[in-house]
Amino acid sequence: MIQHLDEFTSFGTKSKSSLVTHIDKRTAVVYTRVSTKEQSDHNLSLSFQRRTIEEYAERCGLTIVEFFGGTYESAKTDGRKEFMRMLDFLKKNKGTISHLLVYTLDRFSRTGGAAIKLAQELREKQGVNVFAVTQPTDTSNPSGVLHQNMQLLFSEFDNQLRRQRAVAGMREKVNLGIWIGKPPQGYDIIRRDGQRMIVVNETGKKLRKAFNWKSQGMKNEEIILKLKAMGVPMYKQQLSRLFRKPFYCGVMNHRMLEGKVIEGTQEKLITKELFFKVNNIHLKAPGNGVPHKKEDNNIPLKVFIKCDDCRQPFTGYIVKTKNLYYYKCRTNGCKCNRSAKKMHQLFTELLHSFTLNAEAANALQIRLTDVFYEKNKEGTDNIRLLNTRETETRKNIDAIEESYFIKKDMPRETYDKFTAKYHAEMANILKQKEQNAGSISNPENFIKEALIFASKLPVIWISGTISVREKLQKLIFPEGIYFNRQKEAFRTEKVNSVFAAIANAASPSSENKKETNQPHGDLSPLAETARFELAIELPLYTLSRRAPSTTRTRLRKTP
Repeated sequence: MIQHLDEFTSFGTKSKSSLVTHIDKRTAVVYTRVSTKEQSDHNLSLSFQRRTIEEYAERCGLTIVEFFGGTYESAKTDGRKEFMRMLDFLKKNKGTISHLLVYTLDRFSRTGGAAIKLAQELREKQGVNVFAVTQPTDTSNPSGVLHQNMQLLFSEFDNQLRRQRAVAGMREKVNLGIWIGKPPQGYDIIRRDGQRMIVVNETGKKLRKAFNWKSQGMKNEEIILKLKAMGVPMYKQQLSRLFRKPFYCGVMNHRMLEGKVIEGTQEKLITKELFFKVNNIHLKAPGNGVPHKKEDNNIPLKVFIKCDDCRQPFTGYIVKTKNLYYYKCRTNGCKCNRSAKKMHQLFTELLHSFTLNAEAANALQIRLTDVFYEKNKEGTDNIRLLNTRETETRKNIDAIEESYFIKKDMPRETYDKFTAKYHAEMANILKQKEQNAGSISNPENFIKEALIFASKLPVIWISGTISVREKLQKLIFPEGIYFNRQKEAFRTEKVNSVFAAIANAASPSSENKKETNQPHGDLSPLAETARFELAIELPLYTLSRRAPSTTRTRLRKTP
């Protein structure tokens, strides 16, 4: 007869659960954290948390094998970098760690139900008890587990209350026009007299130019190239979004305003008028809501030419069966339709009328150079005076530095006082020098290149890209030209006065009886051919293959 059940031990069924019920060693890992970078940088509580935990572990005979955290990590989620590193460590060392020590349970997590589940998995699957040294709870029994779960839930509840108060405060600020969070590109947050201010930075000043370029009709692709040349990387979608941000003109449309817009307190980058002008251009431009059509170099006069009868701009199209391009007026029923070849021939003839000839070039170059120096004489005198002041100020700075650092006969207070004074004076001098400095360091070469450009207008237009052609067209005829189908000729109401003067000088004084494309025949009386007031703005990219370079000067006809 079998007397003992021990004989049946080999038939016993073991649990398939991976529960860890007992760990011989009393070992622990430590996790410390703060919520914000400011707390971490100023070491407000990390060292205190660690010291308190180490003291507790020493009293209870716990051996700390690893430290985690020690930085700022929000407890709103459990996807924290240091937190996840700690969980990976516990998983790899399953069965060897008995405790996870934290200062308080909210240092462990503020996710409520998710924190409860995580603590349960650590306890049951890895044998690790989450233990808050300032909130001791025995989780080896159900009542202790309940108590810890309630503490974790209250941590989440406290987090929600904090968030509610913070959101209410942020919403109040936004309604007062105060931007919260990081401002858009082109702005910095500074402190001035204890006040938080959002001001335009150096990048913003360059973006201001982008708004101005866009308002003048420049295409986004060219603006992007210009910005990149100035050290501001940009892509198409980013630039389009930038142009549509009312923040830049002082208006706020923050999501907390729930659809409202209000006047902001930030520094304005542009005016509201410029913002509306830019967006009117933007909305009319190809690509807003429809597939963008690449500009066609076969029809560069599209939109630039207008119908002389109905004043509407021409559009361009191709007859694919013949592979021929045409221009036509946009007005239904106007029937003003011409081949692109014919229109380009007429426009080239028109450009010849505004092309500088060799005989006039030398005289014009001398006169423009004289005018440049005449107009910049005041600036040159100012630069000379500023150079003298700069030299004196540098001597003063050298003198006080010698007295303080070398001779050591100047008190620190005196040194700080005069250093601040002289450096402020130097900054002011350099700023004035920049304002008085001319935009051209070598005007003779610039004027010479500009006149070479003016002598090759037809060649540049015929051989140029679509961008070059459009620039040249707008440079000479800033308001476009009109096509008169009865006379088969162009006319314009405004000509760049430089080219008007060139055409006037090159043309015979008698009236053009044939009324062809000669400027003194077809140009409107409004064209500036009568006065010799020049406004030069000649791009040099066709000559040097560099980025466009422009300048302006004035020349008045002497009696």
